[in-house]
Parts: sequence; structure tokens; C-alpha cells
Amino acid sequence: MKTILQILPSLKKINGGVERGALDIAKELTERKYKSVLISAGGEMAERYKYKGVSHYEIDIERKGILNYFSSRKKFKKLLDEINPDLVHIRSRWPSICFTSEVRKRKIPFVTTYHGTYSGNDNFIKKKYNRSMTNGDSVITISKFIDDHVRHFFPDSKNKLVQINRGIDHDYFDLSSVSQRRKENFFSRISITEKSHVILLPARLTFWKGHNIAIEALNLILKKTPNLNIVLIFAGSENNKNSFTKKIIKKIEKLNLTNRVIFCGNIPDMPALYSLADIVLSTSTEPEAFGRVSAEAGSMTKPVIASNHGGSREIIENNVSGWLVPPSDPEALAEKITFVLELPQRKKDLVGNNARKRVIEKFSLRQMLDKTIKVYEELIAAKENFSN
Repeated sequence: MKTILQILPSLKKINGGVERGALDIAKELTERKYKSVLISAGGEMAERYKYKGVSHYEIDIERKGILNYFSSRKKFKKLLDEINPDLVHIRSRWPSICFTSEVRKRKIPFVTTYHGTYSGNDNFIKKKYNRSMTNGDSVITISKFIDDHVRHFFPDSKNKLVQINRGIDHDYFDLSSVSQRRKENFFSRISITEKSHVILLPARLTFWKGHNIAIEALNLILKKTPNLNIVLIFAGSENNKNSFTKKIIKKIEKLNLTNRVIFCGNIPDMPALYSLADIVLSTSTEPEAFGRVSAEAGSMTKPVIASNHGGSREIIENNVSGWLVPPSDPEALAEKITFVLELPQRKKDLVGNNARKRVIEKFSLRQMLDKTIKVYEELIAAKENFSN
């Protein structure tokens, strides 16, 4: 039985892209009779996956710094002896900085995944830090946008790149699978009625996800149509209880929108929440590496309005499977929300069905799993052939 070791900072975020990708692969590996092992700083998701046959070892690799660098490496060396993996897959920069040399020393086949644009490539030190994600024998890029980014900043790595689009479980994100009871549970929980126009923004509460833009757009809409029964729902975790949440709450209060904006926090049952939405927003002011919200909502056949940059442009074909608007432009967003709300239902259904078809064809979880494990198998086989 071959052993695959994946390494990531933590398993705390229920809906985080890095965490979700690692766990999807981990579960699939056990089903294919691999020994699947994770190393992280821990979190609720680690416990949840143990019953599925996934082993987890804890190293505090969320915390950066010189002391933690040496203590993490010491623990990692011992765990490598114990786990004896046939392949190592590192999914984040700090673990790659800490552990690459030890993996190389033991000549273990090695994969890294380049998950984001990682700012700072104009700075020598930061660029070196970002370059750590090109250390693998194969480097997986999660979208064409990220693939182009890596080719631009690290052209010497281009022959190692393998573009594997992030995958969405379209059976899980399927509107027809959400029962009326699950919908009603949410309606009662967030105190809205089925007559409300629900605008959903699922994203962690941090400045670049565009919550401010959505609030300003809602204010513009209500200035024109003050009696419109519309609510804006924010679903996502706070970043370390930061001041950003306080700032947007102040803004909501100042604009007298307290009864129009609802904070849900982290929601485990995202399909049920998507099912309530009339429109789903992805209003990031900086480019999304992939555009997971656009893909999940599209899989649910929901109308999606997204910022016209980054990975969302690969998922959404404008006016066909959703709508793209200029980033950081509340006026354009308000106009597009109003436009979509006023569309005939048959047109919304057509766009939603186009979106689901596109996700199934280009961004399915099955494709991501098959292609990733194929990379693993090819690297393991290459080492075995070389040894023979």
C-alpha cells in the first residue's frame, strides 16, 4: 500500500479552499486503497476525517518564526521516519520553506500546489518566499489565471506546471438535493420570508472580499426603490476578530441598513444557504485564484454576479452562465443586481442551467481528483523505474 502525505497549515476552516482540496484528495486516496496522511496544526476538520481512514499528525506550522522553524523541522524528521511516505504534497509556503530540504534529502517524490497569486513578487525576499511553492517535482496550479501568473513570475518552473482546476462536487451542490425542510430551517433561523429578495455574499469577513462594495450597492438600490423587499446575507468567518467587521457594522448602521444586512457566520450546510439566494455575489476587490463561490453557486443553478478578474472569468461566461462587473464599482454592481432581479424567471433558469453545465464539464471534483492522483502515480512510478 502506497502512502501519500499532504501538508497544510491547519484544518480549521470549514469552507477554506486549501483545506477543502486537501481533504477531498485525502478521502479519495483511502477509497483507492492508498494510505492517506495529513500533517497540519490541527482543527475541527482533522477530527472529522479520521473516521474516513485518514491519519492526521499535528505540527504547529501555522506559526511562523525562526524558533518554530527549527522545532517544526525536528518534529517533521521524526514523522517522516514513522510515516515513510511514497510521495509528499505540500500546499502552503511556510511548510514548503520548513520541509522541502528534508524531503529532497530523502529523494521522496514531491508535489506542491500554487493556490494563490501571493503578493510581493517585486520584493526579492517575498519573491523567494513565494518561489517556495515551485519547489515540487510537479507544481499544480489551480486555474489558468494562476498558471499564467506562475509562468510570468517564475518562468524557469514552467516545465513542472500542471494546471488542474479546483473541483466542485456537483452532486453535493445540487439544488434538487436540498429538501424543503432544510430551506425552512434557514428561513426561520435568519428571520426572513420566502418573499424577500435574498442577495448572498459567501466569503470570510476580510477587506478584499468586497463586503463594502455590496453594502454600497444595496444602499444605491434602496435609494431608488426604498420599498423593495431585499436583504443582503454575509456568510463567512471573521479573520481573528479583526476590526474589519466592526468597520462594516458601523457603515451598515450609518446607512440605516441594519434590518437589511444579516451576518450568518460559518455555515456547514452551504447548499441549503445557496438554495435561498436569488443572486449570489463574488465581489472580491482583488483577483480570486479560482472563484470557488462562483463555481458552487453555478453548480446550484443560481444567478451569479462576480468581479471581472481572476479565476471567476474562467468560470463565468458573461451573460451566458452569469454576469461579470468591474471590481470595486458599487454603481455597476447595483445596476446588475437590479437587472438580474427584473429578468424573467425563464431567463434566470437558462443562465443557471448554463452555469451548472459549465461547472460539470470543466470544474468537477471527479476531474480534479483523477488528475491529481494521476500526477502522484506518475511521480511514484518514475522513481521506481529510476531505482530499477
